[in-house]
Amino acid sequence: MTEGRTNSGIHYEASGSGDALVCISGLGGLASFWRPVAALLADRYRVISFDHPGVGRSDRDADQRIPAIAQAALEVLDAEGVFHAHFLGHSTGSLVAQTLALDHRHRCRKLVLSGGWAKPDRRFRDLFDLRRRMLEKLGTRAYSAFSRLGGYDAQWYEQNVASSPLQFDGDDEFDKQTVVNRIEMLLGYDRVDELAAIDKETLVVGARDDFIVPFYHSEDLVQHIRNATLVEAQGGHFFPQVDPQAFASRISAFLDR
Repeated sequence: MTEGRTNSGIHYEASGSGDALVCISGLGGLASFWRPVAALLADRYRVISFDHPGVGRSDRDADQRIPAIAQAALEVLDAEGVFHAHFLGHSTGSLVAQTLALDHRHRCRKLVLSGGWAKPDRRFRDLFDLRRRMLEKLGTRAYSAFSRLGGYDAQWYEQNVASSPLQFDGDDEFDKQTVVNRIEMLLGYDRVDELAAIDKETLVVGARDDFIVPFYHSEDLVQHIRNATLVEAQGGHFFPQVDPQAFASRISAFLDR
């Protein structure tokens, strides 16, 4: 794996060789989310991921907007000397991938929307309003604990996360206001009426046991994108991390066909 930094201060990671595959993470916005999947795909693709603007090792002074994250993805491609790429977006990253397919179609080859949605409904808004309120009132540790409890399926959580008691004192290493702004960013994104204009071959992946973004959101996405195929996964909302082998196999089968 190599690391790089764009002129605008976006930190990114790249590994492997072949057609470029840009992996865009969710609300956390970290390139590291994709490392287990990247390790499995790097023998066939040039797998590129990045810390979103204002997150991780990217410059912190950044507005939280979906188009700005899409622009960061393009800047990373430019830094790598790549024009066309496949785009894979998970959760909030699926909104970024939608924006890239709509506004920068000439840079986009195939599209993967993982754990994503077309439009936030009432239940979605209520859940993210709750997460925002927990962050503001209870702090970053409680917010992170809730994210893990809701994001992983119960068995994986028990085997991989629940080895020590929950800690609520102190703070996790992220900026509270940035996360609040990012929640507002995703709740304010709605381009559902434009999705029919996406003309790229699209794979939609959703998990039946996803508590955060239930499977019916993936079914809804497929109804709005005319050249889309839906596949089912398991593992809660963070299914790419729960079973990276199954996820990588689905992605490579789609990109190779």
